[in-house]
Order: sequence, then C-alpha cells, then structure tokens
Amino acid sequence: MYVGLETRGDMLSKTARTNLVSSALGLALFAGLVYWVHATPVLEHLRRVGPWILPVILFYGIGQFFFILAWRVLLDEHGRAAGLWKISRAYLAGDAVNYVVVSGSLAGEPMKAHLLRDKVPFVEGLSSVTVNKLSESISMIAFQATGIVLAISYRLLSREMALGSVLVFVLMSTGILLFLWRQKKGLFAWMFRGLGRVGIARSFFEKMTLKAERLDDRISVFHANGGNRFRLSLLLNFCGWMIGAVEGFFLLVLLGVPATLPKVWAIEAITVLANNLFFFIPARLGGSDGGKVLVFLAMGMSSALGLSFGLLRRAREIVYVAIGFVFLVQMNPFRSRAQERREKSPAMSPTEEMLS
Repeated sequence: MYVGLETRGDMLSKTARTNLVSSALGLALFAGLVYWVHATPVLEHLRRVGPWILPVILFYGIGQFFFILAWRVLLDEHGRAAGLWKISRAYLAGDAVNYVVVSGSLAGEPMKAHLLRDKVPFVEGLSSVTVNKLSESISMIAFQATGIVLAISYRLLSREMALGSVLVFVLMSTGILLFLWRQKKGLFAWMFRGLGRVGIARSFFEKMTLKAERLDDRISVFHANGGNRFRLSLLLNFCGWMIGAVEGFFLLVLLGVPATLPKVWAIEAITVLANNLFFFIPARLGGSDGGKVLVFLAMGMSSALGLSFGLLRRAREIVYVAIGFVFLVQMNPFRSRAQERREKSPAMSPTEEMLS
C-alpha cells in the first residue's frame, strides 16, 4: 500500500514539474513575443475595443452551449437523468482542467464523466466523452478544411503559410482518422495491453485491461447503434466552431479591420490549427498568441493587430475557465461515494449503507 502511495506521489510531483517547466516555457515565449511586437501599439488597439469585449465574451456562451449540447446528445437517457444544467457545469469544469494541465486537452475529459457519476455510470460517462472528443475533432477537421480552402481560393495567405497550413492539416487529420479507426477496434484495452507487454507493473496493466475492455465494448456498441446521435453531435460541434468564427468577426470589427466571411473563417481555422501544435504548454501560452501573430502577418496585417486579437481571445478564455473552476469547486470531484450516500440519505443506518 505504501509503495502504491509513493508511486502516486511521484506521479503527481512529476506532473507538477512538467506543468511548471511547460508554463515557464510558455511565459518565456509570451514575453519574447511582447518584446518583439512592442506593447505600445497593442495597448492602443486594446483601448480601442475597451468594454465592448464584454458582449463578445457573453456572445461566445452560445458556442459553449453548442459544444455542451453535442456531448448531451451522446449521453442520451443518462443525459436526461443528469439534466442540462449539471452537464453544462461538468463540461465547463472539465474544460477548465484541460486549459491549465499539460495533456493535449485530455485531462479534463475523465473529470467530466467523474462529475456526473451520481447520475451517469462512470463507464457510460467516460465512453460518451471519448466519442464526443472524436466528434469534436472530426467537426474541427471539416471546419478547418473549409477555412483553408477559402484562404487559398481568396489568396488570403502567403504561399509559405498556405503550404504549412495544408501540411499540418494533413498530418493532424491523419492522426484523428487513425484515432477513429482504433476507437472502433478497441482503443483503451489495446493501450493497456501494450503497456503490460513492456513488463513494468504488468499485473496493474492486466487488471486495467479488463476494465478497459468494458469501456471499449460500450464505445463499440455506440458506434454500431448510435449513428444518428453521432451525426447530430458532429453538427452541433461544427456550430460551436462556427460561433468562434463569428466571434472573430466581431473582434476584427472592434479592432477596425475590414472583416469578410472568408477572412474570419480562415483566421479561425488556421489559428485553431496552430493552437493544437502547442498542446504541451498550459493554456497554449505564448504559442497560441504567436500563431495568431503569424496568421495576421501572412494575411498582410500587423503583428500588433495579431497579438491584440490573441489577447482579446485569451480574455474570453480566462472568463470561461474561471467559471469552470467555480463549478469544479461546487461539484467537489474529491467527495467520496460514502459521503454522497450520506447526503442523499442522512437517516440511513450503517447496515443499509453497507448494502447500498
């Protein structure tokens, strides 16, 4: 038992060190970016927007609602049991964890399922977030493909940026399609089985493989019978990405930049593409902002405009992340099942509690 505790402590300390080093790298990138762009023109752009950023932040709530509905559809009858309000809080709380932890936006997904555990069996919840991550990724591919086609068709990008965007898009799409193929064949048991063959903690991974097979079975059943729900989830996730483009339109107008549908779609698609390259830095600090600067420069706009656009986006992200952490504290993911049962049935006797 003590060995297990020590191992868990080592893992936590290693995770903390990884996040600390990655955050330091992000801060260095961000500081270098601000030094290169110069703060004065950026501050002038931000003053121009002023308090108008508040309605833009509120507007993006529509996009978040589409992403929440896309997950809600996959939960089906369990979603009705949990209720839209609780699902919304769990979604935003999980996204907040994704934002601050180095995990490629994956650490918060099990948290979403965990926060619904009193209404949705954990295996069902985990299978739903896994399938929704795939739905979100495929809809992102469709959104990005359209944006890149528009950018090339309207000659919005430099030749180098266009070729780079196509190359990154092809590589990322290939990875997502491989993820779809592997998910249908059994993703989690395959992973743990492979880890068990390494020879390290073999008994642990063998035990986890048995549990993972149950999760894979649930995902396989969904892929076999949940086609309509998956297609609806794809549509809702795509609408969520589209709201991001509309938000970008408003930000460009506030910054005094002529905004057209091809331009805002291309900016949103390629900046989302760039964001994914910096999954190893919490909040994509520095990398995300630098990506926006490069996209703006490739479209013939100033680096100051690109950084201002990125900072306004980051202000919106911070607001929703803060809301997510408020919900995380409210829902208390560290509460034990025994405590949950006592809260539901305060008069339950010890014998009844053992049998429940």
